[in-house]
Amino acid sequence: MGLALKRKEDQQVTPYGLPLPDLRDELRECLADMRHNQMLFDLETEPELIEQRIYEKKALHCRYQYLLRRARAAGLRAIL
Repeated sequence: MGLALKRKEDQQVTPYGLPLPDLRDELRECLADMRHNQMLFDLETEPELIEQRIYEKKALHCRYQYLLRRARAAGLRAIL
């Protein structure tokens, strides 16, 4: 039929049988989380919570770099 749909057997799944998210979706979600974290950081006034936002920002940045490496290895380009 010419449809480019993945069969269930072709989909990667977690050990619990749930489908793995698409790498593009993971990158978009990570970018959204980074923007959200920056917004909350800009609004924060408590020193302990500011510190927490800094740690979260670093963790999100590390995750984003990891996802970018995976995307490059998979041959993906221009993911926004």
